[in-house]
Amino acid sequence: MNGESISAKRFINMMAKFSISSWVNFIIGITTVAITTRLFTPDVYGALNMFNTTTAIFVSVSCLGLDGAFIRFYYEPPKGWDTRQLFAKCLIFACITLLVISLIVCVGFYEEITSQLFHTVSFYIAVLLSVNSLSLLVLNNFFSQYYRIGNDPYHYTIQQILVQFFSKLFVVSAAFISPTIDVVLTMNTVGIFSLMLVYFFIQKKTVLPEKIIWSYRGFWPVLKFALFYWPQSTVLTLNAFIIPFIITSQLDSYSLGIYASAGFFVSAFGVIQGGFRTYWSAFMYEHYKDEQEKIIKIHSYVVIFIILLLSGFILVQHIVYLLIGSEYHASRLFFSLVLVDPLLSLLEQTTEYGTNLAKKNHQNLIIFFLSVTINIVGTYLLLPLLGLIGAAIAAAGAATIRFILATWRGQKYYVSIEKYWKTLSGMFLIILLAISNCVFVNAYELECLAILLIIGTAMLIYHSYIKEMIVYIHRAK
Repeated sequence: MNGESISAKRFINMMAKFSISSWVNFIIGITTVAITTRLFTPDVYGALNMFNTTTAIFVSVSCLGLDGAFIRFYYEPPKGWDTRQLFAKCLIFACITLLVISLIVCVGFYEEITSQLFHTVSFYIAVLLSVNSLSLLVLNNFFSQYYRIGNDPYHYTIQQILVQFFSKLFVVSAAFISPTIDVVLTMNTVGIFSLMLVYFFIQKKTVLPEKIIWSYRGFWPVLKFALFYWPQSTVLTLNAFIIPFIITSQLDSYSLGIYASAGFFVSAFGVIQGGFRTYWSAFMYEHYKDEQEKIIKIHSYVVIFIILLLSGFILVQHIVYLLIGSEYHASRLFFSLVLVDPLLSLLEQTTEYGTNLAKKNHQNLIIFFLSVTINIVGTYLLLPLLGLIGAAIAAAGAATIRFILATWRGQKYYVSIEKYWKTLSGMFLIILLAISNCVFVNAYELECLAILLIIGTAMLIYHSYIKEMIVYIHRAK
C-alpha cells in the first residue's frame, strides 16, 4: 500500500481523467438515443435491451468473480506471481468457462432461451449472444480492469470510448440496412467482436506476460475471494436482467422498450458515476489505512452531489425528452424512480467497502440476494396492478433496503461515514426527490417548490461540508 497522502486536487484530477470516457460516451449515447428512438420501434429497442442484459448475465456467470478478485489482489498477488500472471490466469479461466456455457446453451437450450427472451426460436441469436459475451468479457471485465486498477486513465479511456462507439455506430447502421431484430443484434455483435480482436492483438503485450506460468500454486486465496464475490456480482447482473424479462413476459417487448428508455437518464448519470467508481475502488484498496478522514468527507460530498444531480435531472426532463422519440415519453412518469437504484449504488461505494476489506463477501451476497428477491417479487406483483411504474417502485424499494443493509455491515468493519443519521437523511431526501417527480409530473411549479425545499433541507444537514466545498472552490480559482 502507498502510504503517501493524496491531495484533494489530485483525487479530483484522477477521477476527472477516468471520467473522460464517460463524458464522450454520454455524447455518443445522446446521439444514439435520439436516432434509435426515431428509427426503431419500441419492440426492436426492447429486444436490443434484452440482448444486452442477457449478455451481461453470460459474462457475469462466466467470470466466476475473477474480475473482482484481480482487482482485490492486484497490490497483493500470490507469492511468486506478478500482476500480469494473475491477470492472464483469471482471464483464461473465465474464457474457458464462457466457452463451456455457450456450448451448453447453443446445443441444448437455445430453443427455450430464445423463445422466452425474444419470442422467437433462433439458434442464430444464441450464437450471437455467445460471441457478444466473449467480446465484452475480454474488453470490459478484464482489459479495462487492468487499466482501472493500474491507474492508467489513458488506455482505459480509449478502450471505453471505442467499445461504446463501435457498438452504437453498428447498431445505428442497422437501421439503414433493415431495422429488424436480427439485423440490429447482428450489427451490434459484429462491431464489438471486431473491436475485441483488434484490441487484443494491439494491447496484449501491455497486459499479458511473455510466458504464462501454468502452475496455480497459491491461487486458492484468489479463487476463494472470487467465488464469494461471484454470486454478488452475478446477483447484481441478474437484478438488471430479471426486470426486463418479467416486463417482456407479462407485457411485451414494446412496453420493455418504453421502460428501457428511462435508462437514458441512467447513462447520463454514468458520466460522473463511471469516473468515480472506476477510480474509487483503486483508491480505497490503496489508501483505506492512511486516508480515512478524507474518505468520510468524500461520502458526504457524494450525498450532496447526488441530491443536486437528481434535482437537475428532474428540472430539465422536459428538454431531455425532446431528444427521445414521442412513443417513449410515457417513461417520464417514473424515470426518477428508475434512477434511485444507480444513485444509491454509487452512494453504497462510499459505505460498503468494509466488508470487502475484511473479506466478508458472503455478507454482501446475502444482502444482494435479498434485495434482488424483493425486486423480483415486487415487480411481479405490482406490474399487473400499476403497469410500468410498478416495476420502477419495486426497483427503488429494493435498492433502498440494499443500501441500508450494505451500509450497516460495511460500517461494522470500516467507518467511512460521519454519522448514521446524516447518511440516512441523505438517502431519504434522494427518495423523496424521486417520488416528487411522480406526484408532480404534470405540475412543474409544485415540482420546483418541492425541489427547493429538499435542497434547503440538505443544506441544513450538510452545511459544514457545503461551506468547505465553497472555500475549496474559491481557493482553486
